[in-house]
Amino acid sequence: MDRSTIARGLLAAVLLTGLAHAQKKPPPLDRTLVKGVTALAEDWWKARPANRFLEWDASARAKLEERARALGMLPEGAREQMVELLWAAAKKHSPKPALAKGKLTFETPYGEAWCTVASGPKNAPLLVGLHGGGEGQGSADEARSNWERKSCIGLYPQGIRLVHDTWNTVHGERFVLSLIETAKLHLEVDPERVVVAGFSMGGSGSWFFAGRHADLFAGAAPFSGVLMAAPKSQVADKAAVRAIQHGLLPNVRNLAMAYAIGLVDENCMPGTYLYVADRLAELARGDPGGYARIRFQSYPGLAHAFPPGEPKAALDYLLAETRDTFPETVVWEYVSAPAPEREPSDLVTRLGKPCFYWLGCKDPLDNQTIRATRRGNEIALETRGTARGASGITLFLHAGMIDPTQDVVVRSGEQELYRAKPQPDVWTVLETLDARVDRAMVFDRRIEL
Repeated sequence: MDRSTIARGLLAAVLLTGLAHAQKKPPPLDRTLVKGVTALAEDWWKARPANRFLEWDASARAKLEERARALGMLPEGAREQMVELLWAAAKKHSPKPALAKGKLTFETPYGEAWCTVASGPKNAPLLVGLHGGGEGQGSADEARSNWERKSCIGLYPQGIRLVHDTWNTVHGERFVLSLIETAKLHLEVDPERVVVAGFSMGGSGSWFFAGRHADLFAGAAPFSGVLMAAPKSQVADKAAVRAIQHGLLPNVRNLAMAYAIGLVDENCMPGTYLYVADRLAELARGDPGGYARIRFQSYPGLAHAFPPGEPKAALDYLLAETRDTFPETVVWEYVSAPAPEREPSDLVTRLGKPCFYWLGCKDPLDNQTIRATRRGNEIALETRGTARGASGITLFLHAGMIDPTQDVVVRSGEQELYRAKPQPDVWTVLETLDARVDRAMVFDRRIEL
């Protein structure tokens, strides 16, 4: 028996041990703990900002975090019970959406924002359709006509400001993230089957969300758009592209994508999409198993239109996929201020993104990259452009990802950074559930480097 066979056997044994441990039904939570968590959760969701346009009161959040930390450790296997407690409190005590006659509205610093909602069955996939347009143009009705599916709950937002690339702006990003959180909490969607899609400007926007927020989605269908690029985004030939917006491409490693563009499209010229296709192919060649679910086609003679059979074929593919919620390998390239830049008239700033899948970073730097790979209880880190190597990185875990009875070992190159058994705690469950308002992507322990 060769060494590779032995290694694979040992890895399988570790994973099976962790899985068996995770599946063992835990005893009910201590009543005192339940009481404390329930009271904390009620206060948390009452204090939490109603949407992504609003900011936390820093003092109030700090006090709530202190209470969560004081509740201390959790018994092994309590994560699911904790999620049930916190999620019930969130549904009860967070602001209810203003939804009437298929229209969802909420107040923003820019005035009332609204979104058309197509109803679907309970626990249905969520399909977020972004309209096209540009300066002074764009309608949610166009997006609904392209992207409605009876089997899905659909969100079709109307751009707050009809400007070029409205979905990539500071207000466009906050708007779409607010809608997704509302849908997960109040519309009974399946958080493991969220798809973002669009055509033209909506294609540009859905590529932006796919890259910056890949951890939220099962798939993306960014048809006939452009990516922000230098010297400009509207180019017919990929050779004219010198650089593409960082903080997007490497991040779609674990995402399903299906999209296309016409080679004679003059509204959204194909140069950036063709350039990106080459870069993604390069990434896939250097990373076996990564970027494997991306389907892109270019069509000679096609102008600014869907190819025959689309977008039906793309949606058929994407809606059969589920999110890779806890991937073994994560690649996270960070962007602090993606294009377009904030306008002087904008009333909000660009959101930060402190976590991505099971990675967190306290003070991320623009254009830094973190690559993390789990093999059983061993985690290998690679960093580029961070302030202090692996220092400041957080690894979020749960018992289904590791064998909790054994040490977790973290290495960067030949250097061992950590060797211990991370313990489950209340604050990690609350913080990670809150980060995305997502009952599926929740962790109960962390390693802070």
